[in-house]
Amino acid sequence: MNVIDILLRQKPLIKVLILAVILAAILGIYWQFFYRPVIADIRAIEPELNTLKAELSAKRDIVKEKPRYEAELEETKAKLHVALKQLPNKSEIPTLLENVSALGKASGLTFTLFKPKAEVPKNFYAEIPVDIQIEGKYKDIVMFFDKVSKMPRIVNIANISCTAPKKDLGGGMKLNTSCNAITYKFIETAQNEADKKKGEKK
Repeated sequence: MNVIDILLRQKPLIKVLILAVILAAILGIYWQFFYRPVIADIRAIEPELNTLKAELSAKRDIVKEKPRYEAELEETKAKLHVALKQLPNKSEIPTLLENVSALGKASGLTFTLFKPKAEVPKNFYAEIPVDIQIEGKYKDIVMFFDKVSKMPRIVNIANISCTAPKKDLGGGMKLNTSCNAITYKFIETAQNEADKKKGEKK
């Protein structure tokens, strides 16, 4: 007599209990060796999955904002182009300084000192400070500073100091004024010079 025959001869209640035990054993084996390892693997990779979801969401936001970023980039390029136009290159510096001197003389001022100093390299540009001492009427000095501020190239006037006024031969009052005129030049790298020569050849 085999096991099946023995089971079939049992009372219905016992049959149900035996089936329940067998089912519980099957479920226990499934839980222990199949379901629980899968759950453990899912929980292990869940943090990485959340990170990837966050990165994907951030990249989608960037893609949505791409037109705005491109517009801002073009605006920045345009501003840089305008700024670079205000920075003379090395060959234009003497002319620029001559123009500053000419503006002073045109304003009725006398230069007692006009001394360019050593360049101060920054990033893509260099500062060129000029020690200036001028003599003239207050309104003429103010007019000179105003004209310098309106030049197409950038020239800043700093460290202004004036001595006590004195009378000139015509009875007017003159001031001796010292200041620093700071202009800037674009530093041409080897690549920039090569690009410039290519443009000239075209």
